[in-house]
Amino acid sequence: MVSDFVSADYGWLRSPNGNESACVLFKAGKGSDGYFTNDEIVAQVGNAMDILVKHYLNEEHIFMFDNAKTHLKCAIDVLSARKMPKSPSESWGIMVIAKDANGKRS
Repeated sequence: MVSDFVSADYGWLRSPNGNESACVLFKAGKGSDGYFTNDEIVAQVGNAMDILVKHYLNEEHIFMFDNAKTHLKCAIDVLSARKMPKSPSESWGIMVIAKDANGKRS
């Protein structure tokens, strides 16, 4: 897989001499390099911004992303409907004590 930045005016984001690049190549999947995480995206953008500030300071830059996985980023301990069972399960959920209308255990 490739993660890179492109400009309609300049093409792929590179330094003028071509020695600096924000391009990241990786093999996606559990058995390879893994997946491109939010932290890796932030690091890549930092690298891209360093190139822009160093070589293209007098230009206005706008970053746009098309990466559905970044939209799923959330806290590690957040509840997720994706992890819930599709059918009733004895191994998932919390114990609830049934009570009657007066608040006593039934």
